[in-house]
Amino acid sequence: KMEIIGQDFRKFLSKESRGLFSDEAIAEMISKHKQEKLEKSSQRYELTIIRKDGEKRTIDARTVTFYNLEGGIRTLAQVRDITDVKRLEAEKSLYERRLSELNNYAIKLNSAEDLKTLFRLTLDAMEKILGFEYASIFLVEGNNLRMVAQRGYPEPPRLVLPLDGEMGIAVRAARTARSVNVPDVRIDPAYVKTKDGMLSELAVPMKVGNKVVGVLNVESYRLNAFTEDDRKLLEVLASQTAVAISNIKRRENLAAINAFGRSIIKVKSINEILEKTLDTMQELLGLEKVDIFLVEGDKLKLAAARGLEQASKFELDLREDAGITVKAAKERMPVYVPDVRKEKAYVKCGSETMLSELAVPIKLGNNVLGVLNVESDKADAFDEDDVKKLEILASNLAVAISNIRRQESLAQLSKKLEHLVKSCIHIMQVKNMRDQLKAIARSAQNLGWNNATVILFDENLKVKEAATVRPAEDHIKLFSDEKFPGRLWKELFDYKFDRFKFGEFYYLPWSDPVVRDYIGQVSPDISSRLEDILKSHVDDLLYAPLRTREGKIVGVMTIEVPSGGLKPTDESLIPLELLVHYAVIAIENTMLIEGLEKAREELKEYAGQLEKKVEERTRTIIEFQDKLLKAQRLAAIGELASMIGHDLRNPLTGISNAAYYIKKRLAKAGVLDEQIAEMLNVIERDIMYSNKIINDLLDYSKELRLELTETNPRKIVEEALSAVEIPANIQVVNMTNHDVKFIADFEKMKRIFINLIKNAVDAMPNGGTLTIQSRKKEENVEFTVSDTGVGMPKEVLGRLWSPLVTTKAKGMGFGLAICKRFVDAHEGTISVESIPGRGTTFTLTFPIKPKKEEGGENFWLKKRESSLLTTTKT
Repeated sequence: KMEIIGQDFRKFLSKESRGLFSDEAIAEMISKHKQEKLEKSSQRYELTIIRKDGEKRTIDARTVTFYNLEGGIRTLAQVRDITDVKRLEAEKSLYERRLSELNNYAIKLNSAEDLKTLFRLTLDAMEKILGFEYASIFLVEGNNLRMVAQRGYPEPPRLVLPLDGEMGIAVRAARTARSVNVPDVRIDPAYVKTKDGMLSELAVPMKVGNKVVGVLNVESYRLNAFTEDDRKLLEVLASQTAVAISNIKRRENLAAINAFGRSIIKVKSINEILEKTLDTMQELLGLEKVDIFLVEGDKLKLAAARGLEQASKFELDLREDAGITVKAAKERMPVYVPDVRKEKAYVKCGSETMLSELAVPIKLGNNVLGVLNVESDKADAFDEDDVKKLEILASNLAVAISNIRRQESLAQLSKKLEHLVKSCIHIMQVKNMRDQLKAIARSAQNLGWNNATVILFDENLKVKEAATVRPAEDHIKLFSDEKFPGRLWKELFDYKFDRFKFGEFYYLPWSDPVVRDYIGQVSPDISSRLEDILKSHVDDLLYAPLRTREGKIVGVMTIEVPSGGLKPTDESLIPLELLVHYAVIAIENTMLIEGLEKAREELKEYAGQLEKKVEERTRTIIEFQDKLLKAQRLAAIGELASMIGHDLRNPLTGISNAAYYIKKRLAKAGVLDEQIAEMLNVIERDIMYSNKIINDLLDYSKELRLELTETNPRKIVEEALSAVEIPANIQVVNMTNHDVKFIADFEKMKRIFINLIKNAVDAMPNGGTLTIQSRKKEENVEFTVSDTGVGMPKEVLGRLWSPLVTTKAKGMGFGLAICKRFVDAHEGTISVESIPGRGTTFTLTFPIKPKKEEGGENFWLKKRESSLLTTTKT
């Protein structure tokens, strides 16, 4: 104080501040004060002073100028040191400027196309905006923290730190999800040296929600180099970088999922699809323990897994509540359990250390096909982003599984229908009723249904006969009339059971409480017997009445459906319903034949007395019987063709339209690649083949109407050849002429020669010569079609014109049968000669002018006695 008193105050000011108070400036202020005759005036200055030790300080000086009692001018000044206030204001301004720059920089971070670019931009921000000389970026990869980028260090990033270890300030930040500031790294045992001379370190976690994805780390040569503002700004940058990393990984994940979706289109087996799915799940989530469950009936079975010890034969019951995967399947939505130790439904599968689990249903519409499941040995290991990724993956997987199952179902249905046609022919050839019932039951088993039983009733629904595939006498006795009288079957066919109908069938699951309640309400004797039926069928009963067109029930077919197995569906029952319809026809025909046999035996008793009359009637009966036996095959085909045309054409049309619509939409969207197009073409070809089977059946069984026009052999054969793809190794010699004119149905003639040409091509897989000739022979035109193929043995030639007879690996055997019908319709003839190993020749003759019915130009061929109508009337 004593050093200041009496001193010129200007002595303590800095040079810049001293210039404000020069002698001239002070004289001017006094003069102004006098001129304005002010009693008092005030001023305020911000000045810089120099302390005795040379330190500069900033002061706020407020002055008041006034007259004293003697009239002299005096100035009173109040001085306040504002150096710290100015420093804080400067720091605040710097913080706000940097924060503003970071917020603007976030747009650039989010525009990064890949992680490498993002890391470069982040390091730029740490260096140029925040002023950190030594900076590095760490990413969480499984159980490790790996340095992926750095700035200021001489060596490239190679540091990898275990997250469950004790070394690394960045590890501490990642594990605690909180920023860590170490003012002196020399006293911290966790410090990992990356460069000599570093004294302080700041590590800030990068978080998306509660999930740590990495760490931003800075170091300095100075002790206690990082302030609270440094921490806050680095946390802002860490948050922005974490969001950008999450967005880039989300795009990469979506690209991986899209690649997965494209890759499974060409996969033909479910097992291969599941393996590809596991690969993608591990890639997306970075986990070792992933698994896939598929629904099979009432069970959820482990179908594929990685990292599980008990990966085989593990299954859960969907009717119970055990299992996170069961919960996801039943609720049809993802289920996430952050800590499985607190979840009662959790079921261990191979590992004792799992702490969190995420289950996502694989569903198509409301139909759950299975569950994608992931587990982690960390609590709360998954987030909403993981749920979304698995949901997209599950959606792609559901479509792929559904497509493969549909293709397999169509292939199986086609094979079953082919088998059904052949089985029906065999059933019609069996004359004994008991053997015929066994043949019907065997056909049901060959269609994939276990332990079929066929029961025959009389007019009062009493059991006349029963047969099953295997020799199960106890099973047949169970259905005896003593145990199950007609009134019991009337109960089973009652309208009360309509809610259990699948088309023609009833499906009674013993586990259904409605079934149990109903059985408990009927009379005690019937209740116990119904329960016996259900228990004898392994809990679930599938049955259908054998009902004639007039509504009369002549029998019943029962099938075993194992409890917990796959339940019957409308689609799976199509072949079985066709068999039921056909079985009724076969049983009726056999009853008719047996009645005729009985009548014939009775007539023989009167042979001595009425020999002539008996011979006449016997001959009539035998002739009628022969016609009826011949009619059975075509009657069955006619009935079957009608049913197939009605029951299969609509779904085939729906499938065809759906395939066409998908192809057009995908093509329009520009995503119709070669694999998708090939799969759609496979569906279309299989539909065309199924339609061909139906058309062959219909062509063979329907009545024919000939549209007669004048034509010539050359025109017919050329049209037929143009409709068939002839391999390059087959030479065609067309020696037909156009001089001979004759009257015929051009399209049906063309169909005849198309079938013969196709058969010839199929008979010459290694190449050969196909020769077609024509000539006029009296009042007929004669054709010969010869090939140099494999030929046919004599035993085949005798059955060649019958339907369902074929020498090919694929086909229904209707081609030549249809040819025979068309030739007969034209009043022509067809014959064949064949030598095995040398070839086959077909000879056809047609009248040049066929007969016409009076009063019209068109020739009609009425249905033959083999039609369904004739059989029914008979």
